[in-house]
Parts: sequence; structure tokens; C-alpha cells
Amino acid sequence: MMGNTNRQVKMCLLSVLIILASPVFHFQPCNDTFIAAFSTSTTTTTARTPSSTSKSSDGFHRSRNNTKAAVIFLHGLGDTPDGWSKLTEVLPSIRPNLANIDITYVFPPAPYIGVSVNGGEKMPGWFDVFDWPIGLDAKDDPKGLAQSVRSVEKIVKQLEEEEGIHPSRVVIGGFSQGGAVALMAAYNRRKKDAIPFAGCICLSGWLPMKQYLDIDEGAAESTPLLWAHGQHDKKIVFEQQTYGVNKLENAGVDVTACTYPVGHETADFEEIADMADFLESVLAMKAAKPKKPRSADPDFHGEEEAENEDETNALLYYLCAIGIEESLKAAY
Repeated sequence: MMGNTNRQVKMCLLSVLIILASPVFHFQPCNDTFIAAFSTSTTTTTARTPSSTSKSSDGFHRSRNNTKAAVIFLHGLGDTPDGWSKLTEVLPSIRPNLANIDITYVFPPAPYIGVSVNGGEKMPGWFDVFDWPIGLDAKDDPKGLAQSVRSVEKIVKQLEEEEGIHPSRVVIGGFSQGGAVALMAAYNRRKKDAIPFAGCICLSGWLPMKQYLDIDEGAAESTPLLWAHGQHDKKIVFEQQTYGVNKLENAGVDVTACTYPVGHETADFEEIADMADFLESVLAMKAAKPKKPRSADPDFHGEEEAENEDETNALLYYLCAIGIEESLKAAY
């Protein structure tokens, strides 16, 4: 028995080394600019546990198991999905029960955008970044955040329509900037009829739009959060976790906060093990019963209404961040 345990630990360590050896981006300041090394991948990487998958022409790796769930994981600023896609091998090696769940892993690539802290030069990013390191008073990019949240929602919709995966069986996660988007997608100012996700994972990320946090009661009660952060993180400062966790807990979110004696690491073994534990806890359960579709509601006016609501949400993010609400109050 001990021999099998040691062998499993060695396999886990080997898998983590594969991740660390992947071409993953790390921010390093150089002459007032930031230099990034990244690939030119522009397609969404999707996968499932290798032991029970078959790849189709559309890039999805479909499992042959019966239960269904999904993990959408967003990479950090300047990175690509390539290194993180190894999670499909690492996570089940740590928690074998995950291999018995039909999990679709989706690793979307961020668009190339001009990033202010990079001198305006383009790199993969979910939204603009104006300050570095990211402290508690860092400036937000509400428009970019809203657009990225919309991208996540489109993936969730695609998973439901094409894969039959209910949103309540979807976990949204991300590293660094990707973690910030994950928090926004899972909790802040969601649509009134939005179905809560199975869980949210924030690795070394931060909570944007702190002063305009509006969490639906359903999301707070039904979407637990794993927030993992390095105690010596000098890029997304450690205080971000303390502040964000307190803010979300006060709103009713069930938060598991984990800390490690590391910096802004891409993948710490203990951190990935905690991620595997969390996924097992939220996905190794009976799937929720789907709610009645909106189209069955006589007041539903189709895709046009949904698009208008998306535009309103994006505008709301923008107005909140520039303080329009306060200006309107003062005017009246």
C-alpha cells in the first residue's frame, strides 16, 4: 500500500514539473516596460482526462463517462492556455475520483490587447492593466472586464447547448488576471435569471470593482470559492487575498482561503492539490435539476433581450468604475 502511495506522489510531482517546464509567462519589469514571451495560439484549448477521452474534429476531448461537468480556466496576463492544459493530467492523478467524472476542461486564450503597463504594446490579456504591482488601489478596466465576462458566458452557453452540461455543473477559474475575471463572472452583478455555477477558483488573483460589488444571493449560497495565494506575492500583492476574501465572505460566499510560502508562482504543488480537492468536493455529486429555460417564459423576447442585457451590464461596469453613480446623486 505504501509503495502505491509513493508511486502516486511521484507521478503527481512529475506532472507538476511538466507544468513548470511549459512556456508560461511571468511578468518581469525591465527599463520601465514589461517583456513577455508567449506563443501565437488563438484557439480555445479543450480537453478531458486522458484515460477516458476521444478527440473530435472540433477540438473537444470528450470523455466516455456518464456524469457531465466542466472546468473553464483562464490564464494570466501575457500567457497562453498551453501550460495550464496539463491540469487535465495532473488533477486526476491527485484525486483519481475526478477521472470518473465526465469533465470537459476548457482553456480559452485571451485576445491580444494593448496593455498600459506594457507601454501600450499588445499581448494576451483579459483587460487592461494600469498599475504594477496590483495593489488594493489598482485602477480597474470595467469595459475590458465586462467583455471578458461575456466571453466566459458564451463558453458556458456553448457547453450547455453542444455538450449538455448544465451551468450548475460548471466551475469557473483562473490564474492572476484570469482569476480576477473568474471572480467577476461567478459573482458580481450577474443577470437576474443566471444559474449559479458549481464553484469558482482564484489562484493568485484579485477582486476588481471592489467598491461596486453586488452579489446575488443565489450565487453567494450556491457557488463556493477556492482562493489560493502566495504569501510573498509581489505582483498581485498578498493583501488582495485578505481583502477579497473578507469582502466575499461578508456577502455570504463560502470561501476556502489557502496560502503558501511562495511568490507569484504559476503552479505550486500544494496549491494544485488543493485545487484538485476543491473540484472533487463540488463536482463529485449529483447534477442539479435544470431550471425552466427562459424561452418558456411568455415575457421572454429572445436573443435580442439577452444582447441588450449584456450591453447594459457592460455599461454598468463602466459607469460604476468612473463614479457616474455618485455624480448622478450629486446632480439630483
